[in-house]
Amino acid sequence: MWASEMEILFLFIIFFVLSGILFYFKKNILPKIKGALGENKVTTKLRRLNKKEYIVFNNILLKKGNSTTQIDHIVVCQGGIFVIETKNYKGWIHGHQNSEYWMQTIYNYRKKFRNPIKQNWVHVFAIKKLLSEFGHIRYFPIIVFSGNAELKNVTSRIPVIYRNQLLRTIKKMNERENLSFDQVKLISDILEQHKIIEKKANKKHIKYIKESVRTRKKMERQKICPKCGNDLILRKGKYGEFYGCENYPNCTFSLNL
Repeated sequence: MWASEMEILFLFIIFFVLSGILFYFKKNILPKIKGALGENKVTTKLRRLNKKEYIVFNNILLKKGNSTTQIDHIVVCQGGIFVIETKNYKGWIHGHQNSEYWMQTIYNYRKKFRNPIKQNWVHVFAIKKLLSEFGHIRYFPIIVFSGNAELKNVTSRIPVIYRNQLLRTIKKMNERENLSFDQVKLISDILEQHKIIEKKANKKHIKYIKESVRTRKKMERQKICPKCGNDLILRKGKYGEFYGCENYPNCTFSLNL
């Protein structure tokens, strides 16, 4: 009898350990794998650009003040600089360019994720600051969905496209020259010089992102604007009630119910 109870206890322990490992894998490892696969698909697509006309950076980590910012893809050419944010999702994607969060739906499953347009603007501003001496550069932020997602209800003036539209979009927006070839080379050299490749920096960047997300969610739960620190108050809009910053219009942060 004692042996049977020990066997059952051992099986329970194994079950809980395996469940914990599976939970950790799904929450922390699987999203990174999916993200890397999506970025690799876009990287493969960007390799088809003419190397004499386009200089491409993939998965580049740059210094941003006291922190860092990770940019999926940068394309430098005579038309300007393309800053590309890649998302590897499936299901239906809903979102507006000014919303704080977008929504992924798969049948009855719904999941919020940060507005990739706002994420990408952080990257654009970081590059602008780095290249402040080139005040005349044209910047082209682009959001690319590389998975099987369907952009069902997305409203944006900035291109939000599928992977197979990427090269065509870049070439079309690169029709008007803005930089000389020498300037393109100089800008690429500056980006290369400021690129961070140390593993410790990557780990620190990931830790910074996680802490930022936790802080942001805590402030949202407390109905405090994570952008300016003012209170979030209940408002009524065209599509129903939402929480908006009391500092509007100086701060446009909003949180859907």
